[in-house]
Amino acid sequence: MKIKELLHLTDEHYQLLFDVRRSIRYHDRRRAFYEQLHHLTSLLTILMAGSFLFDLAKDGNTARWLIVLSTAAAFLAALDMVIGYSTRASLHSSLRERFANLEIEMVTGTTDDQEWENHFKKRLLIEQDEPAIYKMLDLLCHNELLEAEGFSRSKSPEQFFNAHFWHKLTSQLFRWENVKTA
Repeated sequence: MKIKELLHLTDEHYQLLFDVRRSIRYHDRRRAFYEQLHHLTSLLTILMAGSFLFDLAKDGNTARWLIVLSTAAAFLAALDMVIGYSTRASLHSSLRERFANLEIEMVTGTTDDQEWENHFKKRLLIEQDEPAIYKMLDLLCHNELLEAEGFSRSKSPEQFFNAHFWHKLTSQLFRWENVKTA
């Protein structure tokens, strides 16, 4: 049984709940992305700071891999300082938590229209603090949530967005505003 029928939701109420649940997935992925970048940067910085790498290159020749590694570490450390991976991860974690709390209110509350109007207002207040979305990532979260709710690509393909491999691969890096959803 799908959540819409289980909770006896109208189409409008279900759409709001779906959007909130999609936002939870979206912010969870953004948080994880920034945490991974921060961990990678920290790892490369520690490796470069470690004297054992320099001991490996003692023979007088600077190994190419050492130059590549140090360049990557410097680049990622600069990005971490400018972009603030951990700060952005924290922002997305906070947004995810706020959306999750709203979902709990929606699922455990009543189907009263006034209550759902308040849920809609709360959603708008949360979205006010959101940075611009990465459209492709949002569409991928949409597809994932449809599958989690029991929809099938073979039975209702019109509900799913068909993403190209390149779009999936770069969904965390580019906003892809020009992606067609229909």
